[in-house]
Amino acid sequence: MKRRLLPILMTLVLVCALPIWAAFVTSGDVTNPLVCTAGATSSEESAVEKLKLAISNGGTVQLTEDIEISETLLVTRDVTLDLNGHVLKMTDSGSGSVLYVKKEGPHPVTLTITDSRSDTSHEDKTLPAGGVITGGTGTREEWTHYNTFGGAVFLEKDTTLKLEGGTLTGNSCSSIYIDGATFVMSGGTITGETVGVHNNNMGTFTMTGGRITGCSEKGVYMYNGNMTMSGTAYIGGNGTNQYQYIETADIYVHEPVRKETGLSVTGGTIAGNVRIVFLESLRPTQDELKSAANSVVKEQGVFDGHIKVEIGISGTCVDYNSVNFIDEVAKTRTLKLVLQPNAVEKPETPTTVNGREFMYWTKEGVSEAWDFSTEIKGPLTLYAVRTPASSGGYYYYPTTDTKADDAKGSPKTADPGVALYAALSLLSLTGLTCTGRKKF
Repeated sequence: MKRRLLPILMTLVLVCALPIWAAFVTSGDVTNPLVCTAGATSSEESAVEKLKLAISNGGTVQLTEDIEISETLLVTRDVTLDLNGHVLKMTDSGSGSVLYVKKEGPHPVTLTITDSRSDTSHEDKTLPAGGVITGGTGTREEWTHYNTFGGAVFLEKDTTLKLEGGTLTGNSCSSIYIDGATFVMSGGTITGETVGVHNNNMGTFTMTGGRITGCSEKGVYMYNGNMTMSGTAYIGGNGTNQYQYIETADIYVHEPVRKETGLSVTGGTIAGNVRIVFLESLRPTQDELKSAANSVVKEQGVFDGHIKVEIGISGTCVDYNSVNFIDEVAKTRTLKLVLQPNAVEKPETPTTVNGREFMYWTKEGVSEAWDFSTEIKGPLTLYAVRTPASSGGYYYYPTTDTKADDAKGSPKTADPGVALYAALSLLSLTGLTCTGRKKF
């Protein structure tokens, strides 16, 4: 009788072990690198006060709940703010920038914004997933009596903002205001604002990643500022306000003191238009206007739009259109800027790649070769057409059977959970075998 009970007991142990095994396999490592944590309090008021105190102390601050504020959060020490998938919102009854970065001591101040849970959804379905900063109305500058700037973040001189994650949206006026400060954007998204980034007073904006899109007037507005763009940075889909008196562009550069522009693009993507305006008092020549356009976007940058360089609001101007030559076989992309409405110069014939000879350039969806005497009146992309891949001879095309590899829950070698499961199964089978021998 006891031996008959053995396999039954082993089976029960196996069944009970399954939840433990599943939890062990799926739990992963959990670490908490935080220095300070904001939120996780019983009342909204105490959560706000705790957040203010954590920011004033400096260090790393992580939100543990959505927090609404009615006044600006002042940053005077180095702070890393992890939104942690939550919403930091200026209430409808409040006003000012959500975050104001100010130097009060002898040392520069840096605010870093990250988001460790970028896929978190919100009760407010109008908000994007992940950490969000929203609702800011901006700060009134000393030199103006009616305009406000920096709805999300206002940067004073000798301060730095590093945006590495999160989304800035739903802030009035400009989202980020750079007053002679430094803004480094390597991740995150700025969208749904009037102006994404306002760079003023010889401020510096370095964009190596992230996205600026969906801003109604300008993605980036530079008034006597400097900007470099590279890496995986993306700017496009801005300037959606079509009101005739609104000057729109993905990047708008206003240069009141120098004849060259502070914009340089060596990488990333501009899927839209760049507008550069010099004051009439500078009196740049036609050649200087052309030089300004050609100095903006380098060969390494991906540009799909046009660059308009002008004197004053309606003065002399030059308008360049982008022409991109894409060779998918050779995996190359070459940019040429063409002064409207001239024709684009035919590039050198690409070399043969893997036995596929170059035939001609054409537009997407068109079978005929492009006529290089055609005037360019807008952005243009041409694709290389090559001879088909050879079908003769014997070729080996490596294939990979991904069915087994892609199977969900596939156990790994030496997985401790699987080992436990196998051992218990073996033990149960052993008990059954012993019982069977006894019976027969």
